[in-house]
Amino acid sequence: MKKATMATAIGNLVEWYEYGIYSYTAALIGAQFFPEKSSSVALLYGFAIFAISFFFRPLGGMIFGSIGDRLGRKKVMVVTIMVMSSSTAIIGLIPSYGSIGIFAPLLLILMRMTQGLAAGGEYTGASVFMNESAPNKKRGLFTSLLESGSLLGYIIGSIFVALLTSGLSHDDMAAWGWRIPFICSLPLALVGMYVRTKVDDTPTFIQMKKENTLSKNPLKEMFSTARKPLAIAFLNVAFANGAYYTLLTYLPSYFETQVGLSTMQSLVVTTSGMLFMMILFPIFGILADRYGRKKFLLLSSFLAIFTAVPIIAFVSGGSSAGPIVGFFALGIIVAMFIGVFPSTIPLLFPDRVRNSAYGISYNVSTAIFGGGAPFIITSLQTATGNNLMPAFYLIGTGIMAVVSIMLIPKTVKNATNEAIESDTHTA
Repeated sequence: MKKATMATAIGNLVEWYEYGIYSYTAALIGAQFFPEKSSSVALLYGFAIFAISFFFRPLGGMIFGSIGDRLGRKKVMVVTIMVMSSSTAIIGLIPSYGSIGIFAPLLLILMRMTQGLAAGGEYTGASVFMNESAPNKKRGLFTSLLESGSLLGYIIGSIFVALLTSGLSHDDMAAWGWRIPFICSLPLALVGMYVRTKVDDTPTFIQMKKENTLSKNPLKEMFSTARKPLAIAFLNVAFANGAYYTLLTYLPSYFETQVGLSTMQSLVVTTSGMLFMMILFPIFGILADRYGRKKFLLLSSFLAIFTAVPIIAFVSGGSSAGPIVGFFALGIIVAMFIGVFPSTIPLLFPDRVRNSAYGISYNVSTAIFGGGAPFIITSLQTATGNNLMPAFYLIGTGIMAVVSIMLIPKTVKNATNEAIESDTHTA
């Protein structure tokens, strides 16, 4: 389990490292690749390109999910981490618009598309791998560590950007400094790929391979055997990643553009909040193993629905404590859901199509409600002038989560016909 945990978590770390550096360099990237636009429009374009990769995640989930179901969960994890990090490094090498004109944003879009394909197989592949490897009574704990790895990567990326920002002049940071974090993703990937080659495949996949029960066409089969889990996963992920990406990729810019914090102040607030969430993830995972998963998923969803407006109003109300209190409050709500749902949703799918079905449902929902969150909220806020748009977004996705959680069954069966608890743990 130590090897499996490290192998899966390091891929999430690399993926979210890229999200971190992109979130904190979005304005600089927008200015480099769309120099003729105003700063606000360039930032919006930067977020639009951030969202583009998410719309290629479903295709990546389809491709790598099928590979995972037919050829092995481990193979997917080795390939995705290398593809994702290579494209991240190439972004740091693309010349600016001033050097090669329209080809600069086109190359940036191409690399974001490639990242999206790899990311579409990365998280869901790692999540399936961990769920099938972890003991049932500690599944919540081990799968929650994937999320801690994600935040660690985001923190490393954001701190890296902050150090460069404080050490370089604005002109140097805009000209070439922002490229350094992107290029440095490659060494991280090499370490991750090495670790992943050293683990065995999951007991579930090994059992299916031994019994010759692997699906020949999981993409076709999943629509006849996994329709209900597909819907449950889609609605759950809408809230999970809608809230997650609002908190981690939209609020840093919101603090600067709407609340008036400096880049460094925003970094301090979000980094301290993420460190807090890293601690909460395994705590909620352990509690869910003991007391039941649906209870925590429902509590988190209802808290988001009923507290989002007052929290965001307090954040933007002018109080000096608003940003940090608001971020920590939302962090608790989001951590409760994110720490629990990875141990609940993947095992709802039949073993034969788990990688494919979870990969597609997760990534379609993430593309719409996760990656699109910063762009959707920014667009609505620009059009209406309403600073509470992040709260309304959380309420909408929270309602979707409540509906889907009520459909989660108490137990499912695995490849060896063993009952796996999807709701509560039996001592």
